[in-house]
Amino acid sequence: MSAFEADARGAKKRDYWFTVLVTDPVAVPVTTFLARRRLLTPNQVTIVSLLLGLSVGAFFATGQRWGLIAGAIAFYLAFVTDCVDGKLARATGITSDKGQALDALADGGRRASASLGLLVYLFQGAENTVSGCPGLALCVPSPLPFLVAIVYVVLAYYFLEISGAAKAQPAGGVRGRWSQALARKRLLPTPGMPDVQAIVFIFGPLLDLVVPALMIGIVMVGVAILLTVRRRLG
Repeated sequence: MSAFEADARGAKKRDYWFTVLVTDPVAVPVTTFLARRRLLTPNQVTIVSLLLGLSVGAFFATGQRWGLIAGAIAFYLAFVTDCVDGKLARATGITSDKGQALDALADGGRRASASLGLLVYLFQGAENTVSGCPGLALCVPSPLPFLVAIVYVVLAYYFLEISGAAKAQPAGGVRGRWSQALARKRLLPTPGMPDVQAIVFIFGPLLDLVVPALMIGIVMVGVAILLTVRRRLG
């Protein structure tokens, strides 16, 4: 079974944890409603997702606490609508090359906007710290959060370049039983970029833990890169 086979609702039969547990409970009912009423086409939903995704960076870049909260909410809504457009396309049988191109544009726009917004947010924090320091020695550590964000962005985009979309069948043995048990709940056995992005761009900003969330993201993406390289070379 491929991770991208869909059920009757248009939902993928196996997907990442954040998508299944947090996004689909909203995206599936919305998809069902839109499919019945024919209010929006999948491409129109994608455009909504793109606009929401582009707003994320603007909110983060305000440098304010409310901006972090608004950006996190906008990222979640952009991800929900991104899931809705794919489900709606599968449920209604409406697919096109234009739709796939728009979907890729919305995905990349959301990630780029959120990444740049957090970089601006952390850079503003570094500037404010430096301007308020009585001595240079006290100011040296201040750019570190900004550098952490840069490391995350570089690793995340590198992983997206080398990772493949297809997911393997559940393995055999003890590991296979765990994988198959999760598959019955539509869950993939390992986290993916949607899970990492949720930590970095939603939970971190919402909880005002931007830098710790970025550090967790770095670890998760770093492990994913190593596993991907091992799989491809092995």
